[in-house]
Amino acid sequence: MMWLKDIKNSTFNSGVALGILCLFSLSPVYAESPELTPQDFYHGAELETTEAFPFYRVTLPEEVYRESVKPDLSDMRVFNSSGQAVTFSLSPVEQSSVEMRESPLRIFPLKMSVDKPDGSYQGERITLKSADGVEIKISQDEKSELATSYLLQVEGEQENQNLNQIVLNWAQSKHNWQAHVTVFSSRDLKSWHKQADNAPLMDLASGSDRLLLNHIDIDDNYNSKRARYWLLVINSDGQSSAPIITKANSIAIIRDQRTETVDLPFNAKAVSKIEVEYVLDRPQPLTTLSIVPEQKNTVLPISIEYRTSHDDQWHWLMNTVVYQLDGETGYRVSEPLSLNQKLVQGIRIKAINGNWGEQPPTMTGTRNQIDVIFNAQGSSPYLLAWGSHQAPAATMSIEQLIPASAIPKSGLNDLPRAHVGSVMVLGGEQRLTAMSSAEQASQWQKWLLWGLLIVGVIGLALIVVKLAREVMGSRPQ
Repeated sequence: MMWLKDIKNSTFNSGVALGILCLFSLSPVYAESPELTPQDFYHGAELETTEAFPFYRVTLPEEVYRESVKPDLSDMRVFNSSGQAVTFSLSPVEQSSVEMRESPLRIFPLKMSVDKPDGSYQGERITLKSADGVEIKISQDEKSELATSYLLQVEGEQENQNLNQIVLNWAQSKHNWQAHVTVFSSRDLKSWHKQADNAPLMDLASGSDRLLLNHIDIDDNYNSKRARYWLLVINSDGQSSAPIITKANSIAIIRDQRTETVDLPFNAKAVSKIEVEYVLDRPQPLTTLSIVPEQKNTVLPISIEYRTSHDDQWHWLMNTVVYQLDGETGYRVSEPLSLNQKLVQGIRIKAINGNWGEQPPTMTGTRNQIDVIFNAQGSSPYLLAWGSHQAPAATMSIEQLIPASAIPKSGLNDLPRAHVGSVMVLGGEQRLTAMSSAEQASQWQKWLLWGLLIVGVIGLALIVVKLAREVMGSRPQ
C-alpha cells in the first residue's frame, strides 16, 4: 500500500520541518546590547564640580526617588562630557554626632584604715568611714598605704547610663603635685568593682603655665553603667598631702549614628468616611510611615493594610492609634510607625469605631537617603541621569570603587561634593517603560514560537484530514 507509505513519509517530513523550526525558535537570541546614552533615561541634571578630584559625592534630588523605575535606584548613571558612563556607587547618608553630658557628683570625704588579719589570708582589708557613719570595706591582695579617699554619689538615677569620665576640681596648690588614683564602683555600697587602677592626677606649674590633669577615664562596661557610687583612693606617693577635692562631675559621652531619610508624600483617594487609600508613584522601601489626623484633638484607632504594587493584593500590616493633640502639654502627634524598609506602593487605612471627619489623615513615608559617589573619569561637565526601564544595575561597592588609601580619614561624608543643577528632560517619559534589546528579542522570540506552534497545529490538522480522506477513499465499494 504505497499511499500509506507516502502519507507516513509526508507526516514524518512535516514533523521534522516543524521540529527544526521550533528548535530555532527556542534557541536563545543573543543580541549585543548597545551602550546606554543619556537619551535612554527620562530625566537628568548637570553636576557642578570644582577642582579635579578623582571622586565626588552627590546628594540626589527628590525627583530621583519618585521617578526611578527600580526601588534600589540602580537605574541611574553618571555620564561625562563625552557621553560615556563613569563608574559609581550608591551609599546611604549617615550622620554621626557626639554629645557630652555633665552631671554633678556628691562628695563624701572618708577616713581610711588598713587591717592585717591573721590566718592564711595574705592580703589586706581596707575600712573607709564617712563622717555620717557610712562604712565601706574592701579586700585586696597588694599592700596598701594610707591614702586620701572620697565617696562620690550619682545624683538621680544612673541605671544603664554611660559614665566615661570623672572630673575633679581642687584649689591650686603652691607646690607641684602628682598622685595616682584607684577607682571602684558599686550599686549598693556592698559589692565593689575596680574601674581604674593607678590613674594619674597632677597639678604642675612652670612660671605662668599650668599643666592640669584632673580627669579619670572610665571604661564603658556593665558595672560602670549600673554604678551609683564611686570610690576614689588617692595616693600621693609619699609627697605632700593631696589637695582637698571640692567638686566632682561625671561626664557621659553619647555617640549617635543615624541614616538620613527622605520624605515621600502619598496621594490620597477617599473610599468612604472610614476608609481611604494612599498611593506612591512607584514602590519604595520605606523605613517609617507617619499618619496624622487633619482634625485637631483627634484620637483615632485604625487598621492598616499595604501592597507592594498596583497589581498586588492587600496585606494586613497592623492595628494602631493615631492622634493629633493640642492642649496644655503642647502640640503632639502620633509617632511614626517603623516599616524596616518594607517595599510599599499603596496603603489602605480603615477607621475602627470612628471616623476622621471631612479630611482624611495626612500620610508621609520616609526612605533612607542615598548619595551617589562617582569616579570623575573624563572631563566635566558631568550628567546625572535616571529613570530607565532598560538600564541594568551597574553599581559598584565602595570597596571596589575607592581604594582604602583614598578614603578620607573622617569618612566618606568628607568627599568633595558635586552640586545638582536644574532637572532637564532627556529621553522623555517613554523611557520609563521602553524595553531593552534583550527584552525585545525575548518578546520577538515568544511571538515567533506562538506563530510556529499555530502553524504546526494547522499543518498537522491538514495532514490528519488528508489521511482521513485517503483512508475513506480506499475502502472497497
